Amino acid sequence: MEFQVTDRKYQIAKGEIFLKMGENPSYEETVKNPDRHMKNIIVDVCSELIAQWAFTGTISVIGDHIPGIMTLAVGTGDIGWDLQNPPAETSAQTLLESELLRKTFALRTYIDGAGDPTVTRTNIVDFTTTFLEAEAVGPLVEMGLFGGVGATASNSGTMINYRVFAVVNKSSTSRLTIVWRLTF
Repeated sequence: MEFQVTDRKYQIAKGEIFLKMGENPSYEETVKNPDRHMKNIIVDVCSELIAQWAFTGTISVIGDHIPGIMTLAVGTGDIGWDLQNPPAETSAQTLLESELLRKTFALRTYIDGAGDPTVTRTNIVDFTTTFLEAEAVGPLVEMGLFGGVGATASNSGTMINYRVFAVVNKSSTSRLTIVWRLTF
């Protein structure tokens, strides 16, 4: 989400992704020395949920509580995509094109203004997921954050963020750590 006042653009919410592959990449290694660092888009549904929360102070559907961001899914994209140059993501995306694996977060961390972890609540949150050697093996070109009802099941839940990227070939001998940073 962004808006413009006169000649300045203001980002209301944004996402960043830090990606590190290796034998056992830590959170600190992944953020301080990533193999890739990317920005991503906030999808339309997330914008609507944030607006609903701001307006009502709660997010619910027919009286049921909607869980927050719970999982990260990675995928291989559409079979017709150029793996080195996949098409740009759009904010209308609701699921991955071809989900390979979805995993809950190993770590959630508040981040202070200097970019360091803190125990104090801030408007910046890091969501960390590590895919072990036997997990998510293949040519990865897309990923998304999911919340809401059904967020832990493949091809379900509410997509919050989405990103496509040039292929990352995840082998069965490496671990892949992804830190997804959201700023609200």
